[in-house]
Order: sequence, then structure tokens, then C-alpha cells
Amino acid sequence: MRDFCRIVDSFHRMCCRRKKNDYVDDFCQERGMIRITDKSKCCGCTACMNICPVQCIVMRRDREGFDYPVANPDRCISCGRCEDVCPMSNELAAVPPSEVLAARNADYMKGSSSGGVFPALARNVVDDGGVVYGAVMNPDLVVSHSDAEDMDGIERMRGSKYVQSELYASFEDVKALLEEGRRVMFTGTPCQIAGLKSYLGKDHPQLLTVDFACHGVPSPGLWEKYVKSLCLKYGSGIEEVRFRGKDRSWRQYDLVINAGDREIVVPHQKDPYMLLFLQDMTLRPSCYKCGFRSGSSGSDLRLADLWNVAEAAPELDDDKGVSLVLAYTGKGREALYAAPLDMRKIAPETAFKRNAGFAEVTDMPEKRTEFFKGYHSADDLIRFMDSFVVRKPVFSSFCRRLHIALSKLKGRLIR
Repeated sequence: MRDFCRIVDSFHRMCCRRKKNDYVDDFCQERGMIRITDKSKCCGCTACMNICPVQCIVMRRDREGFDYPVANPDRCISCGRCEDVCPMSNELAAVPPSEVLAARNADYMKGSSSGGVFPALARNVVDDGGVVYGAVMNPDLVVSHSDAEDMDGIERMRGSKYVQSELYASFEDVKALLEEGRRVMFTGTPCQIAGLKSYLGKDHPQLLTVDFACHGVPSPGLWEKYVKSLCLKYGSGIEEVRFRGKDRSWRQYDLVINAGDREIVVPHQKDPYMLLFLQDMTLRPSCYKCGFRSGSSGSDLRLADLWNVAEAAPELDDDKGVSLVLAYTGKGREALYAAPLDMRKIAPETAFKRNAGFAEVTDMPEKRTEFFKGYHSADDLIRFMDSFVVRKPVFSSFCRRLHIALSKLKGRLIR
């Protein structure tokens, strides 16, 4: 029944959101109705949409390709619950981590972006009869949150997806499961989890929340157009995209595209979508003033890449991936130590080096406005995107590759 309700809900919201040229500009000003006058203050978490008692709020896409809440003034009862639940105006208390660890699971590392911690945690939940929520890439390559009650479902959630995920009615589903006494693990960006916890209104002992060190979320609208451009470029439909293929290297990961009977491997340093994401060009406006980007969190656990593994835990540095795990609550620590993981404590000041997801401020690129004004009408989107990429000097790139090579050598010598 939950799956059926999600399909109906998703169809309804997509119909409301995806009308051609139906872009969000200014929102309703009535007292007690959600209004977005500054887009840097909306993270798109859907808490307001889910809390509305008369279901008068839908998420509608703006010209940049991001979703924002829009209320129907004819149905709104001006209760104000949508504004009260907003995590951007009512931020949850964030605490520093009580433990910082390097962790990995050898069985799950290959199919994971880093050390395979997520599937190790998720397995314990589903084995206990619980439900796991996480981002999946659907057959149409739209990224959305889904639920899983077995490892087949968990498999679809593995790996990074560098697109803001559609949440649909996930918050409502999680609340219903918790009220049934089910165990739930919810994974997402820090702002998504802040939205969920604000929507729930209280802590639930059966709920485990796991966020990750977030670089920011790129535009879903841009991603959809980019996929179409890839189809034209390769002359066939795209069946699957993996953003963090690491057969070649964990540090020098690849974009892996399955197009028909071909597997196309593109180094991330040569893909304009990846480069513009890493250079902060395509992020949601709220990401540049994000109040959730730091070493503190309101979640139980935070996962990240331990890019500085050569210094933090050199004995684990084999370039296959190591996760950085931050535990914030007793519930998080209990789940972590119950999972089949090879772990060791590390110093926070060492662990956070070289990880942009812990930087509290991200500057908006000067050309961001120009980029989002032009990408809709670009005749050749890939070429248009490539023209906005900032190229690093050859010497700088050489120094980075040399640093990576020396780090790997240092790890081998220490082992």
C-alpha cells in the first residue's frame, strides 16, 4: 500500500511541478502561508508540504531546475504549520561528534563510493525487520528517495548521486512506520534530515538518522537536460550512471555511463557536469549559506570520504576507499559498533583535512547567474557547460597527482 500511495503521490506532484515554463518567481504573501522571497532560505526538504493538514502545498520547479514549495491560496487555512516546521528558520540543535573514526567493510567497499559503511549499517536494520530510506536512481535517471526492506533494495541506494533527490511523501511514510513501532534508518543530506526531524517533532528511539558531508546539491533540472545531451552524444539511451566508479582509483574516480551495450568511463576531471558541481557552479542557492555544513550535526551519524587517510590511518590506505564516520549520539554509536566494520578512532583535526563538506562557507561563483540564465537555450549543452569550467594550470594538476602518488606510497611503506 505504501508503494501504491507513493506512485499516486509522485504522479500528482510531478504533474503540478513539471508544467512547461511553469517557473517559480514570487510566492504568496498571505499571513500564515509559506512564502519564499529569498531562495537562499529554502533547502527544498518538503517538510512544509508534508505537514500541511489540507495538502495545499506542492513542490514546483523554478527556472534553475530546483523545487520550491507553492501554496494554493484557495485551499490554505493559514494555520502557519508550514512556516513553523521549516528547518531553515528553526534550525535543530547541532552537536559536535563524540567519536571520529576511520571505517570500512571489505565486502561492501567495491560497490560503494568509499568504505562501504552505509550497506553495513543498513543490513543490520533490514535484518531486524526495519526499513531503510535512501536516494536511488530510477530507470528514467531521476534521483529520488525510496524505501527498502531487503538487501536488493539497499543495493540501489549505494553510491553517491550528485543530484538533489526527490523526497515525495517519504516523511509521511517514515512517521507512519515509526507509529507502527518499526525500526527506520533514514539517510540523506543534513538539511533533509533536519526537515524530517522537524516534521516528526520529537526524537524516536526506533529512528536512526545518517547524513553525509555534503558538498551541496546540483540542479535536478540541469541533470535531466544533461542526460538528454549524453543520449545525443552517444547515440543511444542511457541506462545507468555511476558518479563514483573507482575501478581505476578511489581518489581519481570516474563517471561510468551504461549506454546500450557500451560502458563509457569518463574521468571526473574531464566531465563538465562533475567539474561544475565540484566548482560550486550548479548548487542550490541555499547551499552557499548552508547552516548544516560543519563538523556538528543533528543526525545520529555522518559519513564522508576520508580523503586524508594517508595521514589519519595510513594502514588502511590502499586506494580502494575508506569512510570517515562521525558519531553524535549514543544511538548512532550503538548502531555503528553493531555493524560489521573495521574501525579505528582518529583525530578530528586530521580527519577533516581536504574535505570540502566540512567547510562552513561556500562562495557563489561570479558566473553562476549567467550560467543558469543560459543553460535552457544552449544549442549544445555540453559545450555550453564546458565553457564555464575553470581550468587549473597544468603545473597545479601535476602537483596534485604527485601528492596523491606520494600519499599512496607512504601508506604502502607504513604497512
